[in-house]
Amino acid sequence: MNIVSPIDCYTGYGITGYNIWKHIFDINNQSVLFPVAHPNVESDWNTDCIKHGIDNKIHFDPNQPSFKLWHSNDFFTKPYGNSKYGVLSFFETDKIQELDKKSYNLADIIFMPSEWAKNVLEQNGITKPIVVCPQGVDTTIFNGIVPEDKKENNTYIFINIGKWEIRKGHDILIEIFNSAFESHDNVELWMVNHNPFLNTEQTNKWIEFYKNSKLSDKIRFFPRLPNQKTVANVMSYADCGIFPSRGEGWNNEAIELMAMNKPIIITNYSAHTEYCNSNNSYLINIDKIEPAIDNIWFNGNNGNWATLDQDQIDQAVIHMRYVYKNNIKTNENGLKTAKNLTWQKTANVIYDYMNN
Repeated sequence: MNIVSPIDCYTGYGITGYNIWKHIFDINNQSVLFPVAHPNVESDWNTDCIKHGIDNKIHFDPNQPSFKLWHSNDFFTKPYGNSKYGVLSFFETDKIQELDKKSYNLADIIFMPSEWAKNVLEQNGITKPIVVCPQGVDTTIFNGIVPEDKKENNTYIFINIGKWEIRKGHDILIEIFNSAFESHDNVELWMVNHNPFLNTEQTNKWIEFYKNSKLSDKIRFFPRLPNQKTVANVMSYADCGIFPSRGEGWNNEAIELMAMNKPIIITNYSAHTEYCNSNNSYLINIDKIEPAIDNIWFNGNNGNWATLDQDQIDQAVIHMRYVYKNNIKTNENGLKTAKNLTWQKTANVIYDYMNN
């Protein structure tokens, strides 16, 4: 099998690519890896399987099936050959651009991380077979171990992880936090939101927006975290995740927090509905959608995302107050969900469909 994918520890695509490749290689170590750009790996990653996969190019067989994980507008290029071609990508709104439609329809089989995404493709006229292929979580890293010094700290810590964006609800999260609590409440909000696509001025504008708020002294900002182990370590100190997102392609951080045995508050919309439900999440229900506009990446022509009005803010406030007042710090159902979402299963789905 031939695999085209980014392999890096900086992006969601790169981390997904590494985990899928690692398990594809376990299934068949004759598989060939074509990295998108140069691989950038974490110190504890299995670099042998990456090197071996790249070196397997000498045995490249164009008659073997090819799978590509990348942005959909680049599905036009694949390893040379006329064999079965499978693709996987992510998106956050309900509209597929015309170029992307042509790109998807070049594939023989399309893998989507959620039923929501599959429905979006079908509603946008994609005619090729679509397989729902949920993504995984590495529970050897996101393992739910609580540090000793955290056990001694009574402050209830909410955490939001995900690059600064209106799409992720960062424009209203500060309003939610300020409405939920007063200065005497023993709470904090941790923001892990480095966005490599923003310049310094844009990043500072977001931070100042939060600093100029009622509970600014209870908010902590984190720089870019260097690797997934560091992300897991920061998560281990938090008590509850908060994700008022308008749209997600998967939302790695939400399932990672579940794997850490943490409760999460999250919108009931888009791709993470594949694993977020009323049994394992505090849902912010959505009753309307609207054109996706942030004047940076979304201009209204990209489709729609969830509308976050006062009702959604009120729901989030109620959830935040509830978990804080009841000191809810574990998520048994979320933990079960995370244990069922493994990268091995993801790789197995892809390999089986590509070779049958």
